[in-house]
Amino acid sequence: MGKNRKGFTLLELAIVLVVIGLLFGLVVRGINLTRGAKVKRVATDLRSIHTAVMIYYERNNAYPGDTDGDGLIDNGAQAWNDLASQNIAYQKPTPFGGTYDLGNDGTHNTITFTVDNTTTAQEIDNLIDNGDITTGSLTFSDTTGTYIMD
Repeated sequence: MGKNRKGFTLLELAIVLVVIGLLFGLVVRGINLTRGAKVKRVATDLRSIHTAVMIYYERNNAYPGDTDGDGLIDNGAQAWNDLASQNIAYQKPTPFGGTYDLGNDGTHNTITFTVDNTTTAQEIDNLIDNGDITTGSLTFSDTTGTYIMD
């Protein structure tokens, strides 16, 4: 007769821990892949919006949303309406839940948006600008990014 056993052997526990570790590793890798895709999407969106603004300018000899003719986007909502009315671009959300807002900084036309954290901000800057989130055509103040369209 076999003896009655209660509980698990060390081998059974080791196998369970290995399986849990593998599953955890797959989940973490999936999260990192998703994050990388979001960073790349922001970079692509910024370039696309900038191109759309320039296409509008070439067609109309004015910037979208430039209500006073000074060469600066004064009204972001009007800018998006102008772009949409000519089927050039439509406002869409960022991958981090915010929106891309068109406007100006007093000197340049800009696109502003938010990201989830400063690490993401640095990754985006590394991808499309000079790698310094405080200088260049893309700057960040905490998690708010400003892309200068020149």
